[in-house]
Amino acid sequence: MRTWLLHPIIFYPLVVVLAALVIAISARPQSWPRAPAPVAGQTAGAALVLTQASFDAPVSDPDQNLYVTRNFLGQAQALRIAVQPNKPAPSPSDHGVQILLAPGTAAQLAGRPATVVVNYNPLPVNAATGLAVSLQGTGPLAWVSLVAPPQHGALRFEVPAQAGVTALGLRAISTNANQREAYGLEITRISITPHP
Repeated sequence: MRTWLLHPIIFYPLVVVLAALVIAISARPQSWPRAPAPVAGQTAGAALVLTQASFDAPVSDPDQNLYVTRNFLGQAQALRIAVQPNKPAPSPSDHGVQILLAPGTAAQLAGRPATVVVNYNPLPVNAATGLAVSLQGTGPLAWVSLVAPPQHGALRFEVPAQAGVTALGLRAISTNANQREAYGLEITRISITPHP
């Protein structure tokens, strides 16, 4: 005895719909890159904290690989950056990977030096040897670099004041000789505290 579910008029369209659904889910559209957009972050006392959702849509950099780690629903979890082989330390003409800041957030940082604390995880293979950050706006770019030990940690940068702040720039650094692959790190949290 046949069931109604196995009738060709029902069964074949159902198989086609299920196959299309499996293909759509396997393509993971929730993880596709998004157009760069400014973020407001969260405030914790005087500090601006950038985590998870703040890493959703950064501006990419031609000298670095950029990957936003996402959960199954497509929500950003962390930001991975890796510098291309044999690239020198960033110069004032480099912008790096940029996290664009919303105007209201950026206004709190304009014209004030700040302390930037970056929490990171080294990549299991090809960990970067350093990280550089800069507040970016209408003035000249000033990169501040620190050595990043190959273990979980936090780097504390003292960045100079910048007029008309619009973004925070990030650049992985590798001092490995004869580099053939990209070296980087995973950023899990950024805290920016402007000085009075």
